[in-house]
Amino acid sequence: MYSEIDTFKQSITQSWSSLISHLPTVLFSLFILIAGLLIIKLINKYANKIIVSKANDPLIADFILSIISLVLTIILFVICLGILGFDDVTNKILAAAGLSTFIIGFALKDIGENFLAGILMAFQRPFRIGDLIQIDNVKGRVIEMSLRSTTIKTLDGIDAYIPNASILKNNLENFTIDELMRSDFIVSVAHDDKIEDAFELINSILKENEFVLNIPMHTVLVDKIENDIVNIAVFYWYRTDEVKAPGGKLKSDLQLLIYKNLKSNGFNLPTTIVSYERIEEN
Repeated sequence: MYSEIDTFKQSITQSWSSLISHLPTVLFSLFILIAGLLIIKLINKYANKIIVSKANDPLIADFILSIISLVLTIILFVICLGILGFDDVTNKILAAAGLSTFIIGFALKDIGENFLAGILMAFQRPFRIGDLIQIDNVKGRVIEMSLRSTTIKTLDGIDAYIPNASILKNNLENFTIDELMRSDFIVSVAHDDKIEDAFELINSILKENEFVLNIPMHTVLVDKIENDIVNIAVFYWYRTDEVKAPGGKLKSDLQLLIYKNLKSNGFNLPTTIVSYERIEEN
């Protein structure tokens, strides 16, 4: 019993002595680790300014910064382990890196899939921040992009977080990538009115509106004639980067203005509109 206690005391004493003797090395390694992490943070901050100014792309900047941070962090930990005298450990870590990558990649398959999808999107650029897009019945403005997911502000104000892998797997519609969008609506008048005059009046209103573009040109067409009613299809283009002319308000303003002008010029506007299938502009 006493011999076991003596052995335990000797073990504690030796461990304490070893800790005291290696304490300067441990403290120095800890200092290098903390200083290194701070330096990596500063490097990332400085690199972020340079990359964003050059690339002007948050996904590419995020990808490059992630690679830089990962490489520098691995080098820092290898240096710290080397200072502590674990050279064999560092060699084994580097030798097992391939196996570890495989195991981690299998365990975090979904995360890795989204990360790789983010890398592909960084170079393909199917959309940008501020674009109006639709993915799998989710429609809204892109407000944030990362290597893992894309955040969309839907038209009713909901923030939708969509994994990048889902974006690549589903159909994507970008309504504003060229900052142009076409909208349309129907105007109905009685067929006994002069349709050519209605066309001229509508075209003049579209031409005078500061937000309706002349290139591409707006178009006014007869959509359908049925039950004493002529349905006139109005197609027009506007810029999506014009903050003073959001699509919904511009459409409402144009319809109201055309309605008032047709009424004031003596056109008969039906109170009941028949169902129709609108033609598409060629």
